[in-house]
Amino acid sequence: MSTIDYSRRPEGYFEPSDPGELMLSRITGAIRREAVRKMVREGGMNAVPEGFGNEELSEGHRRAWGLIHPMCMGGEFLLPCEPGELEIARLTIRSTTYDVLSVRAKRVKNRIRVRVDDEYDGETLNKKHSCISVRPLTLGRLIDLVIVGWDVFECLERNYPGDLEGQLGFFWAESRFYPEFDQALREKVEEHFRAHHEEEEEE
Repeated sequence: MSTIDYSRRPEGYFEPSDPGELMLSRITGAIRREAVRKMVREGGMNAVPEGFGNEELSEGHRRAWGLIHPMCMGGEFLLPCEPGELEIARLTIRSTTYDVLSVRAKRVKNRIRVRVDDEYDGETLNKKHSCISVRPLTLGRLIDLVIVGWDVFECLERNYPGDLEGQLGFFWAESRFYPEFDQALREKVEEHFRAHHEEEEEE
């Protein structure tokens, strides 16, 4: 039985937050974000080289950063958030280039628009990859949006067919608004895997 509260929702997305966390949340690159996080933790904001903590890298810096390892490219091709928009969650795939899926929220009049964005100009997204809500999404609604907006199960099964352990090790999810986002997504992957493969065994 699940111990996750899928009905939980944050009080808000847009209230003032820690400047350091806000800066980190705007860095599109997955590996670069973690590198900057470590720099700030160990030496403060002054420890971050000029330009390295920017929302996106220049073309030259991105090329140089990618030469270190292809996985450094993960998230670096995401478009910056729109004005007034912020990232509320993300999913990173442990592919060669560490592809990133970003979930972003923005106030639209008296509503909140939440959308899923990828690094390929929306080419990997399904039609229903955004929604409008009066309040911040519940954890369950966020999970549904990610699963429907991008073929999570298909991607995992394609890379690790019939291998639940491999599928669970192929991604990680994170959110400063939804502490159980990673755990909840893993639970849904397990549920789908078991249901899918139990059906195959019965046939």
